[in-house]
Amino acid sequence: MSLLRAVLPLALLLLAGCPQEPAATAPAGDAAVGGKPMSTEPVINGRAYYLERIKIPPGADFTVQLIDNQLADTPDAVIATTTLEDVAGPPYEFALLYDPAKLRPNGQYGLSANLRGVDGNLLFVTDTRVPVTPGDDKVVEFRMTRVSAGDAPQPAAQLRRTRWTCGEMTFEAVFDVTGERVELALPDGALSLPQAQSGSGARYADHRGNEFWTKGDTGTLTRDGGAKRDCVRADTPPKAGSPWEAAKQRGIAFRGIGNEPGWVVEVGMGDTTTLHAELAYGERKVDAQVRGLSGLLGWAGKTVDDTRVRLVLERKACSDGMSDENYPVEAVLEVGGDTFRGCGRFLQE
Repeated sequence: MSLLRAVLPLALLLLAGCPQEPAATAPAGDAAVGGKPMSTEPVINGRAYYLERIKIPPGADFTVQLIDNQLADTPDAVIATTTLEDVAGPPYEFALLYDPAKLRPNGQYGLSANLRGVDGNLLFVTDTRVPVTPGDDKVVEFRMTRVSAGDAPQPAAQLRRTRWTCGEMTFEAVFDVTGERVELALPDGALSLPQAQSGSGARYADHRGNEFWTKGDTGTLTRDGGAKRDCVRADTPPKAGSPWEAAKQRGIAFRGIGNEPGWVVEVGMGDTTTLHAELAYGERKVDAQVRGLSGLLGWAGKTVDDTRVRLVLERKACSDGMSDENYPVEAVLEVGGDTFRGCGRFLQE
C-alpha cells in the first residue's frame, strides 16, 4: 500500500508533462460546415427556372449577370457575369462571383438572366431585374419567362446600328441595348455576343473565346480565342465645322489625308468623277478625271497634261501618325512617279 502511494504521484506528474495534440480548427476567415471549410469569396448563389414543359435541345447556354441598376444604361452597369454551358432543363443553379470593390455605398443591384439555344436565339429571359443584395448568403430563386410565347408583347428593342472596320473586313454591328447584346454581320457569318464584364468601354463575349470590345470609335475583335484585331468605326459622323463635314456637304464621296509632307485628296460622287489633290502642304495642286478601278477599291485617271493619277483604298484601321484619330480606310495616292500614303474615310455611306 505504501508503494502504491509513492508511485501514483509520480505517474500523474509524467502524464501532465506529455505534449497534447491541438484541437482541429477551421482556417482563419472560413466557417466549418459538415467538417469542411466553407469559402468566404464574394458570391451570389441562385437558382433559375421556368414552368413551361419544353425540352431544350443540346448546346443551350444559361447566362446570369449582376447589374448596377443605377448605371443600367451605361457600359459599366455589368458588375459580374457567369455562363453555364450546354445545359438541359431547369433548374439552373449558379454561383456568381463578383468584385466587392465595384459595389457603391447604398447601391441598388439586380440579376438579369437568359437562356439561349445553340443558334444564339433567346429562349427564356428575366422580364425584369431580380432584386439582390450582394453579401446576403441566402439563395436567390427566380422564374424566367418564355420569349415570343405569344401571350404578351416583348419590350421594344433599343437598337444602335454602326459599321466597323477590323483589319481587312468591314461589317455592321447592331447593339441591342435592351437585350444587352451585339449582333455582328461578319463576312463569314453572323455572330451574336452577350454583354460581359469590363473595366471600361463596352465588352461583348462568349465562352468560346469570341469577343468584341469597343471604346468610343475604336475597339478590338477576337475570334475563337485567337489574336486580337484592331478595329475602328467606319461610319463615324464628321465633326460639325470640320473639313470632313464641309467636304461631305459639298458632295465629296471620299476624303484622305497624309503627312511627310502633308497632303489631302478628295474624290467626287459617281463612277466617273473628279479627283482633286493638294500636295506638299498645298504647294502643288492636282486635278484629274478618274474612273473606278477594276478589281480594286479606288480610282484612276490622268490630268490635263497626261500625268497618271491613281488612288487605291483598303478598308482597314489606319492612323495618320500625327494625332490620336483613327480612320477606317488606308489610302495610297500615286501621282506620276510619286507615292503618298495616308488615311481617310468615305463620307456618303
